[in-house]
Amino acid sequence: MGSKRKQRPRVTEKPRPAPWSATRADAWIGLLETHKRLTRDVDAELEAAHGLTISSLELLTRLADAEDRMLKLTTLANEAGLSLSRVSRILDALERRGLVERQPSADDTRAKNAWLTAEGLKLQRSAETTFFAGVERLFFDRLSEEDLVTLARVFGPFRRNPARQT
Repeated sequence: MGSKRKQRPRVTEKPRPAPWSATRADAWIGLLETHKRLTRDVDAELEAAHGLTISSLELLTRLADAEDRMLKLTTLANEAGLSLSRVSRILDALERRGLVERQPSADDTRAKNAWLTAEGLKLQRSAETTFFAGVERLFFDRLSEEDLVTLARVFGPFRRNPARQT
């Protein structure tokens, strides 16, 4: 009276995709590692000097560049490539510091605007200087002019708004 074991259905494994060449792996992993390292290092510098992250500086900068230093929250989120909930959390912290204010939208009663205060503009300008200096030191100083031209040519087509290229 042997017990019958249930047979597991056979899973046919799909063939693995062909591995990347060493050049492709170096390019892809190099891109990811460079982004991760630069973001971490610049974030740390911004946090130490100004109490800001790269994302919070991006929101402040977008507001500083906007007409009347004001944008709808949905516009701010879309332009920054962040979720509305993430933008809201960042703005909570900035608002507590008196750097931004939320105001009802004059043309849409359901919408809110973020407005950059004078204090927020002052901090944005200072933090932007820190940001540019950090990226210059940690990234651009390590590249030759030829490498820089190559990177601009390679990554230019991936920019979200190519019309802003300089």
